[in-house]
Amino acid sequence: MKRFIRGLYSLPLIALILFTTTPFFAQDTEDLEGWSAIELNLKATDKLFFSVSEHLRYRNDISSLKNYFTQIKVNYELFKNFELGGGIRYITDNDDVGNKQGHEYLFRYQFDAVFKQKIDRVMVSFRLRYQNKNQLGLSESEGDAPTEYTRYRVGLSYKVKPIKLNVKLFGEVFNEPQSPEKNKGFNRHRYTLKLSRKFKNFGALGIFYALQDDYSSPIKKSKSIVGFKYSYNINLNK
Repeated sequence: MKRFIRGLYSLPLIALILFTTTPFFAQDTEDLEGWSAIELNLKATDKLFFSVSEHLRYRNDISSLKNYFTQIKVNYELFKNFELGGGIRYITDNDDVGNKQGHEYLFRYQFDAVFKQKIDRVMVSFRLRYQNKNQLGLSESEGDAPTEYTRYRVGLSYKVKPIKLNVKLFGEVFNEPQSPEKNKGFNRHRYTLKLSRKFKNFGALGIFYALQDDYSSPIKKSKSIVGFKYSYNINLNK
């Protein structure tokens, strides 16, 4: 928790590093993934929000199933422009590599702290996330090693009013505390461009494109991600 709180004060520095530096590694592996999601958002009060979503992800140039999962999240606006949140995921992972293949079941939980500030027509946001994932039905003595990440994300969003289109740009770095790397665990980064539009009495449709590099191992893994998301909002506070 102390690491989580300290990360709040690191966000401006992380944002600067994220947008001005890129690790210099030789390109080793590339892939194209496809992500899709359906989400229901519930506004319980002026400050309390819930969401439940179903996700499906493909890899190997969108030719084979990677995983699918159910996610539940809750967010609370502690004060103006600042939210705290948490979430859980129940993941079914498709292990199709090696001698032992099949489905693996994992559980992930996360905690978020989000700050937003509107400057003219541009919304600036900083998000700090701590996440922990482990395999269900397998103890540490049997080989289960929980994976922890602290993630720092900075974002810009702008609404194109004539066509009611929301344009968002995110940059994010991942820190794995247990990583032995000399970069102090900062072994992954991701850039995302997202376009979304709300439709009256229907919901919102969004598409995005992301670039991600993972250099936690000697072989650098790079991927492009194309995604689609449909979300529907219910406001109980009217």
